[in-house]
Amino acid sequence: MNYLNKIKLASKIRKLVSGCSMPDMNKIARLTRLSNLSNPKMLMAAAAIIWSTMAGSICGAAASPDSQEVMAAFSTAGVRLQQRIGGVPYMNRKGRIVVSGSVAELDSKLNGCQARTQDIYDIARANEPAITYAMMELADKVDGTLEGLEYSLKTASSIESKIQRKTDKDIRNGLMPKSDYEYVEAAGDLIRYTMIVEHDTMAKATMDVISAMKQAGYSVTEVDNKYLDPDGRYKAIHINAKAPSGQAFELQMHSELTLEANQATHKLYEEWRMPETEQARKDQLFNQIKSIYDALPVPKDIQLVHNLTA
Repeated sequence: MNYLNKIKLASKIRKLVSGCSMPDMNKIARLTRLSNLSNPKMLMAAAAIIWSTMAGSICGAAASPDSQEVMAAFSTAGVRLQQRIGGVPYMNRKGRIVVSGSVAELDSKLNGCQARTQDIYDIARANEPAITYAMMELADKVDGTLEGLEYSLKTASSIESKIQRKTDKDIRNGLMPKSDYEYVEAAGDLIRYTMIVEHDTMAKATMDVISAMKQAGYSVTEVDNKYLDPDGRYKAIHINAKAPSGQAFELQMHSELTLEANQATHKLYEEWRMPETEQARKDQLFNQIKSIYDALPVPKDIQLVHNLTA
C-alpha cells in the first residue's frame, strides 16, 4: 500500500470510529475492561478493535457506506480476507493489558507443512478477533473474565507438535497417518478461550453462555462436563462451537479454583501425555493430578450441565 492509500484508509477508519455513538464506545470500554483509559487512548483501542475485526458491526455500522469503503480500501490494498490484521486489547484480572492471539504473532509460520495447512491456520487467525469480541460479550453477561487471552490462538510450533503426536499415535495403532492439513482441519482448538466464573455459579454460567451463543448464531457442537466423570483426572467444562463464519473454536469454563489446580498440575500433565512416558509413571501422574482436582468442592448444580457429543 502506498503512502497516499495509507492516509486515505486511516481517514476512513477515523471516520468510522467517530460515527460510533457514546453507548457503543462505553460498551467497547466495558467489554474490553479498558474503561479506565483516557478518551484518546480509548478511541485508539476502539479503532484497533474495528480494524482487527474488519467490520463496523461493533459500532452498528456493518452495512454503512463508511464500512463498505473501508472494506474496499482493504481490497484495493491487496489485503486478503483471511489475512490477520491484529488482535483485540483486553485488561486481564491482574490489571495488565493484553492483546488476543498476540503470542502466536511471533510464531505463525508452519514448517514442513502443506500450503493448504497454512491457509487453514491463517483463516483461523483472521477469524479470531471477531470471535474474541463475542466471547467478551458472553463473559460480560455472566460476570466472568477471560484468562490468557494472549494465547487465544495456538502457535505454529504447538500445531506442529500436535501433528507429530497425532501421526505417532496413528502409527502406533497401526493406522495410516493422515496428511498434516487433515489433522489441522479436524482440530477444534486452533482458537481457544478460558472463561473464569465464580466456582458455585459455573453450572448456571455455562448454561447461560450456551444459550447466548445459540441466540447469537453460534452452533454448539460438543459439551464435555468433566465433573460428570468421577474417574476423570481433571475438572472443567469444555464447549466446542462454531461461529456463524463456520470457524470452530473451544471455550473452557473454569473458576479460580480449577484454574489454580490447572496451573499446579500443568507440568505433571505435560509429562503424562508424552508418548515416551512409561505406563507405570503415567498411572502415578494421573492419580497425582486427579487427587488435586478431587480436593476441590463440587460446584452447585453442576450435574445439570449435560454432555453433548458431536
